[in-house]
Parts: sequence; C-alpha cells; structure tokens
Amino acid sequence: MNFSSKKLTVNAISAVVQVVFTALLYFFLYKYLIKNIGVEQLGIWSLILSFSSIANLANLGLTSGLVKFVAEYLTAQDKTKLGKLIFTSVLSMTILFIVLSLIILLGAEFFLKFIIDKKFLQTALEILPYSLASLCINAVGGVFTSVLEGHQKNYIRNFIYIFSGIVMFGGVVLWTPKLHLEGVALAQLIQSVFILLTALIFVLRINPDNKILNWKWSSESFKELFNYGYKFQVVSISQLLYEPATKLLLSKYGGLVLLGHYEMATKAVNQFRALLTNANQVVVPVVAEKAKVQGTSFLQNFYIKMNRVLLLFNLPLSTVLLVATPYISLLWIGHLNYDFIFSMFLLIVSNFINIMCGPAYFSSLGEGRLNILVIVHVAMAIINIVLGLLLGILIGGYGIIAAWAIALAIGSICVVVNYNKSLHVGFFDLFRADERNLLWVSLTIILINLGAYYFISADKMTIKIAVSIFSLFLYLITVLKNESVKQVIEQIKKK
Repeated sequence: MNFSSKKLTVNAISAVVQVVFTALLYFFLYKYLIKNIGVEQLGIWSLILSFSSIANLANLGLTSGLVKFVAEYLTAQDKTKLGKLIFTSVLSMTILFIVLSLIILLGAEFFLKFIIDKKFLQTALEILPYSLASLCINAVGGVFTSVLEGHQKNYIRNFIYIFSGIVMFGGVVLWTPKLHLEGVALAQLIQSVFILLTALIFVLRINPDNKILNWKWSSESFKELFNYGYKFQVVSISQLLYEPATKLLLSKYGGLVLLGHYEMATKAVNQFRALLTNANQVVVPVVAEKAKVQGTSFLQNFYIKMNRVLLLFNLPLSTVLLVATPYISLLWIGHLNYDFIFSMFLLIVSNFINIMCGPAYFSSLGEGRLNILVIVHVAMAIINIVLGLLLGILIGGYGIIAAWAIALAIGSICVVVNYNKSLHVGFFDLFRADERNLLWVSLTIILINLGAYYFISADKMTIKIAVSIFSLFLYLITVLKNESVKQVIEQIKKK
C-alpha cells in the first residue's frame, strides 16, 4: 500500500461531507423530537445512551488496533493474516458485548432508580434493551468500518454513515408518533443493522483476502490485538467517567431538562468537532505505514503541516460557531435557552483545544505511542469525576459542564506537549506569526459579539444580528488575506 495524497484528500473531503450531512440531519431530528416528545424525553434518551455505553468495557481495546494492523499487513503484503484478523475481532467483540450487555440489563433497574425520577424509570427501562442491542451490533459493525479505514477506504465508511442517518431519520418519523421514545430507540437499532450489513459487504468486495472463506480464529491475532489494545481498555474504562459520568451527574444535580439541552449542545459541537477530527483521523494508517519505512524527518514535517492546516480551519470555524450560538438556539429550540448557550460556549472552547490535539493524538496512535494517551485519559477521568462532584454540589449542573470542559482542555494540552517533545518540535515551530495573529483577531471578534449579546437589550435582536454579520464579514476578509490561508487556497486550486 502506497501513500497517496489524492487518496488522503478524498478521504478527508468525504469525512467533511459526512459530518456536514449528519449535522443537518441532527438539526432536523432534534427539532422534530423536541416538538413531538419533549425535551425531558430527549434527556431520558441521552441518559440511557450513556448508561448503556458502559458495555464499551467489552471492547478490550480490540478495534483500536484494527486500523493500524490492517494497514501494516497490507504494506507487508501478508495475505493470510487479514481473514484471521477480521474473524478473531468479530467473534471476540460479539461474545464480550453480549455477555456484558446481559449483565447491565439485569442490574439496570437497581442503578437507574438512584439517578432518574421514578415517573420516568419505566420509560428508561423500556428503551434500554434497544440501546444495548444497538451497541452490540455497532461493536461488530465497528470491526468492518475499521477494516475499511485500514484499507484507506474511509470514504466508503463515511457514505455508509450518511445513508444510515437517512435510515434512522425515516424510522424516527415512521415510528415515533405511535411508539414515542421507543420508536426512536427502534430506529437507532435499524440504523445499526444497516451499518453492519453494508460495511460487511464492502469489506468482502474491496479485497479478495477478506472473503469469508479466509476467516479463521487466530490466537496469534487475538494476542497481537490485545497487546496493542489492552492499554486502550484502560482508556475505555476512563471514558466511562467522561460523557456518561457527566450525563449521570447532570441528571442528578441539573435535572432532565438541562440534560436534554446539554445533549443538543453536545451533538452540535460534536458534529463540528467531527468535521475536523474525522478528516484528520485518516492519517493513522499513513503514519503507521511511514513510521516503519521512513525516519523522524517525515513525521516531523508531516506533523507541522497538519497542525498549520488544522488551525486555519479550526480557528475560523470555532469563532463562527461561538458567534452563531445564540442564533442556533433561536432556530433549533425556538428561543434563547441559556442552558443550551452556556453548554455550547464551554464545549466549543474546550473542543477547540481538543481538536488542535488531533495531529499529536492520531500520530501517536499510528506510531503505537500509547503510554502517554493512557495516562492522559486516566487523568482526565479523575479530574472530570472529582471536579464534577465538587462543582455539582456547589453550583449545580453548570458546574458539572465546566468540570468536563476543564478536564478535556487539560488532557488535550498534555498530549500536544508530550508529542512535541518526542519530535523535538516547539510551539513556535508549529505556528508562525501569521497564524498567531489570526488567533488575536478571532478573540477580538468573539469579544465584540459577547459585548453586543450582553449589553444590547433582548428586544433589539436586529441590531445584535447586524453586529454579528458585520463583524464576521470583516473577519472573513481578514482570514482570506492571511498569507497562510492564501497558500492553502493555492494548493487546493493546483489539485
């Protein structure tokens, strides 16, 4: 398998298309759900999704190594290992997820009664089996989508996700009027089945060595995956203290209404985040391949370029999203909802830092540098849960959201500092004066709009909108005049 900038570009563009489509889909989906089932029901759905995600413990970190090992086997042209790798992963994931899901199902009522209002308990228990079934099927489907990534066929995976979103939205519209929240859970289950079957078909078609006839159990493949992935199992356990813990604490200290609005903010920011991280994630098989055949110089240059290009997209998009947050609330919820706006502001800022951690994080994955990632994830989990409990008791739901934002930012910065040190790259090597100047312009635009938002009265919305549009227009001109942006545009034109 040879590195191809064209292939990398196609994968990155398809990732952007998938994320933009999914963002639009979620916009209409959540608007529909708020209107038809209400924000409290949406909060229940969010809580159950988080609770059932405990089954991710069954992952054992197996899928985390699939992309890396598939890429390496293809580079070494080792045809015999691919079928063994696929079957070993599928069988392991199926058994582990089913067992743990059954355990969760048996203990669900006991635990849920401590974190959810009694009047919503029965509804939560009714949709939990659907959620766990979706999670099990997604786990197996994740094996096949990871194989596609290892073949650098990310664009196929991305379009599978696009069509699966259409399937889910159709199911929600079809079943929600009669089944209510259960209809949403059923639609999600059908979506999972669609991803599994479609990804399986493409995996079998893209490479003859992937055919079912070549599928065999391999203890060697399991050990190889486990030795790489057991560290990621620590990461998986730590992640239980991220979003699931945050949502459980929000349910207890902030209530289902705040949880519902936080869920919407999370979906909005996650789609924005995925817009950049999914495009960046395509470098994992490239780094895995090049780390074996080329020295540090390639990785160093590649890493610096990734950071510079990423900042030129991340910074303007984050700025626009921050400025647009109040108007997103008006369009999506129907009014200025301060729970939603507060959640969005903190999540955008912390995710900006997390997105900039992407090149360091995914390069570490490609090179197999996992120790620092494990340490950082564990530290983030501890900070999130301890700070979340403390701030939740002191100031309620907003404190819990702030705790997660702080934990995410600290962890991301640590990954960047560590990887920079390993490549002997300094901050001023990554970002030149032009890029640093763009940061100051972004901060100025944000402050202007925050001032307009707080100091112009609520009944003068037209003036607020005018300030936002005019400031963003000036910002766009500044961005386009930036020398680094001009260079990126010229490179895109040449391709």
